[in-house]
Amino acid sequence: MRELIRDQRGGVFTVVLLMVIPLFIAGIMLTLEQPRMIHGADNDLQHAVAEATRAAAMCVNKTAQANGALRIDPDRAHETFKRVLAYNLGLSDVTLEPLKGSGMSSKPSYVLVVYNGDDTYTPGAYEYRFINGAYSEEPLPFDTLPKEFSIDVDSITYGPGERTVTLDSPGCVAVIRQSILPVATQNAAEAIRWASAKVVHKQGG
Repeated sequence: MRELIRDQRGGVFTVVLLMVIPLFIAGIMLTLEQPRMIHGADNDLQHAVAEATRAAAMCVNKTAQANGALRIDPDRAHETFKRVLAYNLGLSDVTLEPLKGSGMSSKPSYVLVVYNGDDTYTPGAYEYRFINGAYSEEPLPFDTLPKEFSIDVDSITYGPGERTVTLDSPGCVAVIRQSILPVATQNAAEAIRWASAKVVHKQGG
């Protein structure tokens, strides 16, 4: 009789153990989920927006360059920004939809400002917006360099702010809002990253 009771207790313990182990593993996965999202956002997203902004700032107008002036071609800069961003985030370079294997869960939202400071050879300032799937572009007012920019979630405006950057030569400023694909949960984490880049005059030719 005692042996039967011990067998029953052992069986109950085994069943409880088999129920607890998956819950324990799930708890560990959920604990690691938030750091993984932050790490992924910091590395993948920040790298992507920095590389895309740097590539955009390299789109110098050839006529301006031939005349000894460095001015960015806004349309070329935007197309380059979009293409490099898509490549680094695993998105379609046409629709910006996440491709198979991408760590992103949806299309990004972004704002790109190209600022030259004058309209010699190129527009003085231009803004490109892709917010929640809606695209728009427009020329911006401009004056001189250096120029101070304030970066917000879905906007880049002139003047100081919580996040501020100053361009002292023609350049680009971008901010991106992107949902990161989760591993264990069904809720995507949204991250916001920004970057700036400018044209650098090389010394000595």
